[in-house]
Formats: sequence, structure tokens, C-alpha cells
Amino acid sequence: AQVALGASGAADAAEREHALKSLLAGCDRATRLVEQLLALARVESAGLGAAAAPVELGALARRLLAELAPQAGAKGCELALEAPAPLAVPGSEALLGALLRNLVDNALQHGGVRVDVTVDAPARTLTVEDAGPGLPPEAIARLGERFFRAEGAADGGSGLGWSLVRRIAALHRIGIAVDRSPALGGLRVVLRFAQ
Repeated sequence: AQVALGASGAADAAEREHALKSLLAGCDRATRLVEQLLALARVESAGLGAAAAPVELGALARRLLAELAPQAGAKGCELALEAPAPLAVPGSEALLGALLRNLVDNALQHGGVRVDVTVDAPARTLTVEDAGPGLPPEAIARLGERFFRAEGAADGGSGLGWSLVRRIAALHRIGIAVDRSPALGGLRVVLRFAQ
């Protein structure tokens, strides 16, 4: 902001534009960090209680991917959803949406050209996998530690998304398995819902 205020001539227009874009990017990062800290605080301070109701995961994923389609398109990334049969699970739609959004956001940040979401009703699983570089086993073991970011992670992350995913999953009694995607080669996250 100070650079932008100090730039006055035509020669400084490019410098002013760069400074303003950097300022906007910083504001976006700060907003995302505050949103994640608030969401984490809400999850830690409250149980499901009356918020537990049937949530149809295919419909939730369909809405979320539609919201994220412009972001994916801007990155040249294809989003795909496979949900052949409905899978309703008890829980908070807002929290399950936040969990899924974090997983898909991470996949979009690191997932290369493709992110697949699969809802398997008979197996009671939801899978998010991408075509990115994946993570080494030592980084996978640390996912969920607050403020942990894998080496080489893209700028803009705070290291809170996975912590939020783990807390929401624990609250909903969802098992999480993370490994390499056999289909796409990147990271695969499998959420297994209790019966």
C-alpha cells in the first residue's frame, strides 16, 4: 500500500499495479486464515448436537464442485464427480461442506490438471484424488498438525486446512486414509463413514 501511494508518475504505474495486486493477495490470505481459525474454533467448542441430520454426500459434492468450477477452470484443472447412488450420513451439512471444501481446495492447489471426487454408497466412502505430485510418507504422517505445510507447498496456505479436516472428521466419526492415487498419481484421500 505504501509503494502504491508513493508511485505517482506514468513510469510508476506498473509498480503501483504490482503493489496493489500484492496487497489484494495478502488480504485474501489473511481472510482465508481468519476464516479457518474461526471454523476451527467453532468445531472445537461445539459438538454436533442438534446439527446432526441426514446429509446426502453426492448432492453436497455436486454443489461444492459447481461453486469451485470457475477456480478450477482458471487453473486449467478438470473437476469430476462420480456419485451413482445416494449416500446420506448423519452430521452437520455446514461442517461436512467445510471438510470437503478444504480437501478439494488442497487438491486444486496441488492437483495438476485433474481432481476427481467419488461417492461410493455401498462402501460408505467419499474419495478426493488428484493428478498432482502427491506427498512423501513423512509429510502425509504430519497432515493435520496445525500450521504444518509440506515442503514446496504453494504460497497462500496457512497449514490449518488439514487440521480443520481432521477435527471435523473426528467429530463425525469419519475415518481418513491418505495415500497415492493409483488412478491419477497424486494424493488420494478416502473418507470412510460409520454405519
